[in-house]
Amino acid sequence: MKKLFIAISAIGLFFTSCNQGEQFKLTGNISGQTEGKVYLSKVQDNELVKIDSAELKEGVFEFVGTVASPQRYFIQLDDKKEAIQFFVENSNIEISADVEKLSEANVVGSAEQDVYAAYKESQKVFNEKNMTLRKEYMAARNAQDQVKMDSIRDVAMKMQEEVEAVTDEFLKNNSTSVVSGFIKYRMTGGMELAKMEEMYNAMPENVKASIYGVKIKDKIDLLNSVAVGKTAPDFTLNTPEETPFSLSSLKGKVVVIDFWASWCGPCRRENPHMVELYKEVNERGVEFLGVSLDENKEKWLKAIDDDGLVWKHVSDLQGWNSKAGKMYGISGIPATVLVDQNGVIVAKNLRSAELKVEIEKLLQ
Repeated sequence: MKKLFIAISAIGLFFTSCNQGEQFKLTGNISGQTEGKVYLSKVQDNELVKIDSAELKEGVFEFVGTVASPQRYFIQLDDKKEAIQFFVENSNIEISADVEKLSEANVVGSAEQDVYAAYKESQKVFNEKNMTLRKEYMAARNAQDQVKMDSIRDVAMKMQEEVEAVTDEFLKNNSTSVVSGFIKYRMTGGMELAKMEEMYNAMPENVKASIYGVKIKDKIDLLNSVAVGKTAPDFTLNTPEETPFSLSSLKGKVVVIDFWASWCGPCRRENPHMVELYKEVNERGVEFLGVSLDENKEKWLKAIDDDGLVWKHVSDLQGWNSKAGKMYGISGIPATVLVDQNGVIVAKNLRSAELKVEIEKLLQ
């Protein structure tokens, strides 16, 4: 289960005065609501964080500030789940929206926003097709129509090829836009390290210097630090009994670090095969260490019991912000890391059958 991982760190400070040099002036008009609180937000550590606020007066609000580089922000209103997504750069930006249709807001005055809007338009037909396919697939699954399900999967795979072709063409035509860096950063979830490095190296310098280029470089550096051949970084997390347990305590044995979660369907489907593998190799000096990306302890423990996962388990119950998950650059689960008797990473992201082959090599 991949998850498109979008963790954007702050690099710009916001000011309320107008004497700070280059800055943005963001003016908004919301029809259907005359007063209330308006928030300027952005994603930090997988959460939408409010970084500034303004009063909505007669449907109008204003923010003034500065950004070091164009980046994506959100406008939120109290009690509204929808938000306005747009790219901010140091310019005069005007937003007009209906309070009941915030996601359809019109944004003018930002060149990067124009590129972002063009990108969303290029993906619109695919998003609509995907929603239709999802509904058809759910109906086929409820009817236990395997033939129909397989047919829908085939259609979805062909559509994905079209999406990739359209996206590649868009990126080629907008290579110097910071939006291209944003799109490429979103594409890095589950991407092979070599491909990520190739993509980064081909980026123009201005995009490399953007917040998204920096994020990609940081991810490359992280993945290189936990690549095959590197010493597995140690971590300590609590067991279900709230007892601290360290990876280093297993040194001298072959270890399979299994990143998973109770809510992850592919993880749960793989678990029976992992159980069989564990039974085969545990007595020969192989340990499994389950690292859960759960947030709910009860659901985590229930999944361990329901699936018969008898090996060691740890979690800090921080979901995608798991200390160990971030340390190992985990952006999708299930994910496995195979560590040899000397604490060196020898393989990554292998399923049970492939894991068995590699484990046998280490036990020879």
